[in-house]
Amino acid sequence: MSNKNFEPIDYKKEYEPLLISFLERCLPESHRYLEINGRHNYYLNIEQYFKGFWCIFDENRIIGTVAISELSSENCELKSLYLLEKYHGMGYGKMMILYAIKCAGDYGYKKIYLDSLSTSQKAIALYRKVGFIDTEKYNSSIYSDVFMVLEL
Repeated sequence: MSNKNFEPIDYKKEYEPLLISFLERCLPESHRYLEINGRHNYYLNIEQYFKGFWCIFDENRIIGTVAISELSSENCELKSLYLLEKYHGMGYGKMMILYAIKCAGDYGYKKIYLDSLSTSQKAIALYRKVGFIDTEKYNSSIYSDVFMVLEL
């Protein structure tokens, strides 16, 4: 896979080894770690768990991901927004979020939610910049303490 424009492309099962390698590099950059045989096992079955899942590549390496999952017929959730630190500050995170928001609207959702950690200050600032606002806790995640929503 060669993608010099860094445009989000639909995930394909054949990318799985690249995705796992990416997550093993990217998650520790934000003080997380990949539990592929535990709480992150959904990455082994993307099609079942996500309405849409997109990757951006630099040459043949995944450098970023973003996804949406369905909460209800009217609501979805922004998931798996990850970008290698080396690519921060170049507009790729914002591009991926805006792409996911557009796709969520195209799918007919009315709201897009997200959860995050208060320690993820750069991500939270980016979410606010594209229009997300704080909301009440909407899920049972024990790993999140920030909950946001965007009306589509």
